[in-house]
Amino acid sequence: MIKTPKLKLNKKLNRLTPMKSIGIVLLCAISLIYLYPLLWQADSAFRPSVDIFQTPPVLFQDTAKAISEYTLDSFRTALGDWNVGWAFLMSVLITFAGIALTLVVCSLSAYAFAYLDFPGKGFLFMVVLGSMMLPMGTMIAPSYKVIRTLGLTNNPLGLILPYAVSAFGVFLLRQYYIKIPRALIESAKIDGANHVRIWWNIILPLSKPALAALAIFQFRTIWNDFLMPMIILRSEIFFTLPVRIQVMDSQNFNKPYDAIIATGFITAIVPTIVFLVFQRQFIEGLAGGVKE
Repeated sequence: MIKTPKLKLNKKLNRLTPMKSIGIVLLCAISLIYLYPLLWQADSAFRPSVDIFQTPPVLFQDTAKAISEYTLDSFRTALGDWNVGWAFLMSVLITFAGIALTLVVCSLSAYAFAYLDFPGKGFLFMVVLGSMMLPMGTMIAPSYKVIRTLGLTNNPLGLILPYAVSAFGVFLLRQYYIKIPRALIESAKIDGANHVRIWWNIILPLSKPALAALAIFQFRTIWNDFLMPMIILRSEIFFTLPVRIQVMDSQNFNKPYDAIIATGFITAIVPTIVFLVFQRQFIEGLAGGVKE
């Protein structure tokens, strides 16, 4: 019977040194600082309105009693009195429509920059990269003018169409595409496939991690966007969650703090869940590539 040699593990790599212990403690402390606002919001969203602003929070005074007093009254107020449910549906509609358009437009643009030869290709790509350096504030006035000229004010399409263009998305996908072996593209061309078929049958299936990463980026951007929806939308029926929170907070008297916190919790928890579910694809899309 042949004995297979046992691999000796490097114990130094697993040894917990004092410096490593200090680093872990510091990272945990920093993470708690960043997580505290979300934890406070989550606790306050389920707490009776009279206990929301107690100092210290009720949860730290008597944890068991505080949890037993949790209620859904804040969510009932937000959904029943402030139409937050409809605002949630509008946010979902605008976000997913914008993501779908972004993936199509950016993937086609990235394909052109990666595989096609045309005059001014390098210059146009530099223009795309340069647009990433422009502050968002400088784009508001021209974007609104174009949307108004097209007659898309107070229309969800006035938000969805601009979201379709992402310079970062073109850059991300183009960098991923150039890692795909060109032999696959040349073989498809020899077999008579045109560019659309190559893009659909070869490029897109091989670039799922990059597409997933771009989708998560766009989800966060569109879902949390407040400025453009506030400028473009007029009717309350089209309001997204961030705009709905602003409308609730604009009340001069008797502000519904409980409903505002509950709506804010819904707005914050959705992208958090999306990232946690798709974090592996997100990391692969940013750091990975197609192995040759």
